[in-house]
Amino acid sequence: MSLVARLFLLLFLATLTSSMSPSSLMAFDEPMQSIKTGNITGVYYAAGSAVAKMHNRKLKEYNLRLIAEASEGSLSNIDDVANGLAAFGIAQANALYYAKKGESYWQGTPQTNLRGVLGLYTEDFTLVAAVDADINSLADLKGKTVNIGELGSMDGVQAMGLFKQLGLDPEKDLTINERPTYEASELLQQGDIDAYFYTVGHPTLSIKEASSGDRKVMIVTPEREIVNRLNDQQESLVATYIPIDYYPEIANKEPVYTLSVKAILFCNADTDEDVVYHMVKEVYENFDLFKKQHPAFANLTAEKLTTKLIVPMHPGAKRYFKEAGLLH
Repeated sequence: MSLVARLFLLLFLATLTSSMSPSSLMAFDEPMQSIKTGNITGVYYAAGSAVAKMHNRKLKEYNLRLIAEASEGSLSNIDDVANGLAAFGIAQANALYYAKKGESYWQGTPQTNLRGVLGLYTEDFTLVAAVDADINSLADLKGKTVNIGELGSMDGVQAMGLFKQLGLDPEKDLTINERPTYEASELLQQGDIDAYFYTVGHPTLSIKEASSGDRKVMIVTPEREIVNRLNDQQESLVATYIPIDYYPEIANKEPVYTLSVKAILFCNADTDEDVVYHMVKEVYENFDLFKKQHPAFANLTAEKLTTKLIVPMHPGAKRYFKEAGLLH
C-alpha cells in the first residue's frame, strides 16, 4: 500500500470512529487498547503493529484487541501513557531515562508510574545529508540548514545536545528547521534543507525515499571522539554501526560508525497484569515470526527483551519472563 493510500485509510478510520455513537462502539465484540508508536514511515509503527499482530492471533481467547496508533513519538508517548491516555507506548531509552529522573523535557517532574514491558531493537543516530552540501562530519554543519524534527521531539533534543558538544550555537551557526521527520526526505530533495537528523532503526523508508531522487545523499559519519565520549557518559547510548546494504543509492561505501539507543515498549504502572503477561507471552512464544515483521528486529535476542528497560519492569512482564526461565 502506498504512503498516500495509508494516509487516506488512517483518515477514513479516524473519521469513522469519531462519528460513531457510544452504542455503536459497544457493538464490537472485544475491547481495544492502543500502543502509541510514531509516524507511519518509521520503525516504531512497525514495531507496535508487530506486537499487536502477535497478541491478536489469540483475540478470541484474550477478548482484547491491541492496535498500533501513529503518534509524534517518544515524548508524547511517555506523556500519554503517564497520564492514562494510552495503555502502551514505545520510546527511546534516553527519553525514558529523562522522564524517570525528571530531567530535560520533564525537568522537576519525574514520571514514577512508567513500567517496562519489552526491550526492542536499537535506533541509530542518523544524519542524512545532500552530497552537494559538503557535510562530511558533524562540524561541517556550521552554516547549513538542518531539520531536527518537530519542536519537542527527541530528535530535536538529541540534535541540540550534539550541537552543544560541537560548540555550535543553533541561533548563530545554523539555520534550524523543525518540520516533521516524515517530510524531511522530500525537503532534502527539494533543496529546502541541507541535512536532517533522525534517530531510527534501519532500514527506514525515510532514507529510501531521500535517496530515490536526483539529489545524491549520504549518511554522515559523526566524529569518532564524540561517539566514544557520549558512549562512555550516558548509560542509554551504545556505539554501533549503521549497515548501508539497505540503501544502494546512497553515496556511502562503508558502514557508518555512530551511536544507538534502545527502543522500549512500556506501559503505565496501573496496566492490568494479565494484559501485559499475554502481550509478552505472545511475542516470546512467536519470537521467530515476530523478528520477521521488520529487518530492524533481525538482531533482537531473548536477552535483549528483558534487559536495559530503564524503568522498572511491569509485574505482568516479570511474571512471564520468570516462568519462561529468562529471569530469576
